[in-house]
Amino acid sequence: MFKLHRVAYTLLAAALVMPTAQARDEITVTAQRRDASLQDVPISVTAISAEEIEKLQINFVADIAKNVPNLQTYTVTAGAAAMQVFMRGAGVQNPGFNASEAPVGIYIDDVYRGRVGTANLELADVERIEVLRGPQGTLYGRNTIAGAIKVITRTPGEESYTNASVGYDNYSTLKTTAAVGGEVADGLGMSVAALYNKRDEGWITRAPVNAPNVDASRELGEYDNKAIRTKLNYFGDDTFSALATLEYIDAENDGYNAIPYSGGEPVAGFYRTLVPNGNVGVGATKQGNGTLDLSWQLGDTTLRSISSYSKIKDRFVFDLNGGVVNPPLLESVLIDSLAENRTWTQEITLSGATDSFDWITGIFFMKERGSQDYRANAAPFINLLEASRTDTQSYALFGEGTWQIKDNMSLTAGARWTLDDKEYENVCTGGSCGGTWTNELGKNFNEFTPRLLVQWEHSDQVSTFAGVSRGFQSGGFQTLCFGNQACNQVIYDPQTVVSWETGMKLKLLDDTMRYNMSFFHAQYSGLQQTSIGPVGLAGPSFPVQNVGSVDVSGIELEIDWAPVDGLNLFATLGLADESFGSGVTGAGNALPTTDRLPGLPRRTIRLGGDYTMTAPYLPSEWGLDLVIGGDMNYASDYYATINNVLTIDSYTRFNARVGLEQQDGPWSVFASGTNITDEKDLYSGILGGGTDIRTPQPPRMFMLTVNYRK
Repeated sequence: MFKLHRVAYTLLAAALVMPTAQARDEITVTAQRRDASLQDVPISVTAISAEEIEKLQINFVADIAKNVPNLQTYTVTAGAAAMQVFMRGAGVQNPGFNASEAPVGIYIDDVYRGRVGTANLELADVERIEVLRGPQGTLYGRNTIAGAIKVITRTPGEESYTNASVGYDNYSTLKTTAAVGGEVADGLGMSVAALYNKRDEGWITRAPVNAPNVDASRELGEYDNKAIRTKLNYFGDDTFSALATLEYIDAENDGYNAIPYSGGEPVAGFYRTLVPNGNVGVGATKQGNGTLDLSWQLGDTTLRSISSYSKIKDRFVFDLNGGVVNPPLLESVLIDSLAENRTWTQEITLSGATDSFDWITGIFFMKERGSQDYRANAAPFINLLEASRTDTQSYALFGEGTWQIKDNMSLTAGARWTLDDKEYENVCTGGSCGGTWTNELGKNFNEFTPRLLVQWEHSDQVSTFAGVSRGFQSGGFQTLCFGNQACNQVIYDPQTVVSWETGMKLKLLDDTMRYNMSFFHAQYSGLQQTSIGPVGLAGPSFPVQNVGSVDVSGIELEIDWAPVDGLNLFATLGLADESFGSGVTGAGNALPTTDRLPGLPRRTIRLGGDYTMTAPYLPSEWGLDLVIGGDMNYASDYYATINNVLTIDSYTRFNARVGLEQQDGPWSVFASGTNITDEKDLYSGILGGGTDIRTPQPPRMFMLTVNYRK
């Protein structure tokens, strides 16, 4: 596999012989909790600006992944706002349940959002996205074993701005966004951002074949999303600042609707489901989030406090079999879940800097309480209600310091101590439970996770780094045992990783190119994976297991290049390979066919660019530019589940964008398209235990958008 590193060096060699033009703008990131140039940060981080978010058609959180090496996001079950997240081999596959945790942390304005079952929401008024790869935790927030996705929304300051857009696509989708912000009093900024997106025509159809209870005219995939966020920013004091944020999200949709398969082929058609009228998917998520971010300058030291509260109510309904009856074990299986979650977080940090030493230390606390009632029904075999309650308290101490050992060499050392106290109660009622039973479980998990990193700045254009870090994710409790009490009593163990990494960051060709490459080797112990267990009282179970030790190695490459005026090119490459060590532990269900991790393509490639020129054939006094852009995304095949029985074939998808924008004005109009060649590709699926379903990627979509940016 690693012979493919030649691709990276071939791209570098090609770049060195091409003509050059304008220098690239510096990108400022806060990945290390201080402002720094992307090229000066000695970690693997992808930064996506507001302009690039629009160009790359990043509308939902899940869209971020296609632009980041070795980051994958998929949907498989639960509601349409749920997503599986995988990075460098670690992943979560049952995101719709309160007891689930993701190995990739999602942060909105430095606040941890732990519920990946409701994380795939739309983005509005975003200033920048940063994706950090590798274990995180010595600088802020919740410990995460594989990486972090940080979304930074725009904060109002002295400069006033107004943004608005209206778009319409070929599936009767109306999308509108608006944001206004600026100084409303001396030293006080305020902003309001809102989003409304409604789709009236779905792209999953319902087949009438052998399904008398199916309304073939009812298309699935419709949604109605609303969100509003307001910020109040006090910046009028040299020693004190305060930022308050309130956000409300209301997303309703047709949820998840599986495509039934048999013998490796869709039963009724690639985009066709057989779910009967009473089993049509439902997704409904309501969220209220509030944050208070305070900062005091105490001489050479900064004291910062970030307090947050989040309340989420989420319902999802889906048919685990896509409407197909699979005798003699299972019929069409309806899952109906209603969950509530409340999360409080508090972070306090002290940081400072001298000529040769930057440092930060802090404490983090999170309290999360959740309840979830889910029913499973499939007459005459399945009839149960599982009511679960979760209570998690997480405490952490962390710190990191960077010493400038020499003019061109720095050493970074950090550490974190984490304690997670978890409690879980599950009550099962209904005939499939074999009688009413209750499990009450609790356990503490704690770990020390250090980090060491060395950086060499060989010149203003070349830097290299090498480091090792340890990551940790707590153990937890089972949520998908379908009435099997023995399965529900199993507490799976924590997973840990020792991650080695080295990389280089180059500014080439008179600063017209950014060329960043990293090599990593992650040694996982007790890696957590969702498996498909044997059929129990109510059917199959889907326990989370510790699948022993697994090593994942890979290469990540990112290139941005402006070879001539008006032309921007980009390329990313992700390579990954795994090797299994010790066998399966934990729940004890053997996985004899396993030799690859799920959700881990061994090759992912993205190529694209955009070109801006004066609009031809139009009067020059109109002052219009023509913008043409596009990109290609490729992923090699991968397995959908840890038992390696379902392969998701490789795919290549093309996106494009063309439009006119005013050279010195606020208006623009763009026609954009995703999957413009209308390929039929899959994301994921489940095969086993009487279930055989797939999740298709969307078909070709076009949208016409009018923008106002001032």
